[in-house]
Amino acid sequence: MNTNCYGNYLRSHDVLLLLDPRLGDEARNYSLFISQNFPVPKPFTLQAMRERSENVNRKANEKLIGTFNGTEEERQIKIDDNTEIPITIYTPANANKDKMVVFFHGGGWTQGSRKTHQTIVNMLADATKSIWISVEYRLSPENKFPIWLDDGCEVTQQILANKTSYGGDENTKVGVAGDSAGGLIAASVCHTIKNLAFQILVYGAFDFAYGTESCKEFTSPEHILTPAILAWFSSNALRNEEDKKNPRASVLLHESFEGLPPCLFIVAELDPLRDDSYEYQKKLEKAGVKTKLVLIKDVIHSYFSLPGIYEKACGQTIEAVTEFMNSL
Repeated sequence: MNTNCYGNYLRSHDVLLLLDPRLGDEARNYSLFISQNFPVPKPFTLQAMRERSENVNRKANEKLIGTFNGTEEERQIKIDDNTEIPITIYTPANANKDKMVVFFHGGGWTQGSRKTHQTIVNMLADATKSIWISVEYRLSPENKFPIWLDDGCEVTQQILANKTSYGGDENTKVGVAGDSAGGLIAASVCHTIKNLAFQILVYGAFDFAYGTESCKEFTSPEHILTPAILAWFSSNALRNEEDKKNPRASVLLHESFEGLPPCLFIVAELDPLRDDSYEYQKKLEKAGVKTKLVLIKDVIHSYFSLPGIYEKACGQTIEAVTEFMNSL
């Protein structure tokens, strides 16, 4: 694992010029928040970056922590003789049992956790009056593809087969959701696991080739996620170049998209992964899958887990998810 190139690149975020005039106030506030409060750790290590990710989300969302109107339960799902995957079940006080969501966090398959995404998942559970189950799949580079994806498939399958054990009933519709790296996991799970009722994909990465126009457009430090960082994530998430051509990893390469569940795409306007969602929506629509795409304007990648800073953008996202789930 080569951390030096990523660390050197990230240090350019510490002095942000904010050259892109399209950034909205919330995106600018976030860029300044990062540069002023969370410089890249020295020495640069993956563990330090994982801790930084949790600290960023904790600080950014501190005014919202503890506002969840419901219960949370820690569980373990055994997927083989040697491995148990931690999950957290978030059940709002006024939850009904018609829908349940299995959620996979973002973080480039190398960082992020249930903790980094707890606030937004709590808010979504409250707004949709449904149970959300957040999954602590194993991270790379310690656990490269397909391990993190197999974790997602196995956990989803067990929840789907045992809905009553997780707060649902026999008629509960189970769907998947995820952002960024977790968006890919959610999308890929739908190609493997049948009988899922819906999918919610927030600025997902759907092709490891990274050849879209948006990937060529958003390359500056103020965009936070850039092609250089995407390449670093990929080098840690995948075993080799051949994995990039595997449809389980690059879901846009699947030959068939028929029979997939209805899909809500949430897209950040100023994001190198933006066009991945446009392309994937075209594939699903051509196959007759019901879709809806909501573009969140003036924001960059990573906004989703930071409702404490992106109040307006996250509010629009929560509204879109609630409307989508109510329509099913």
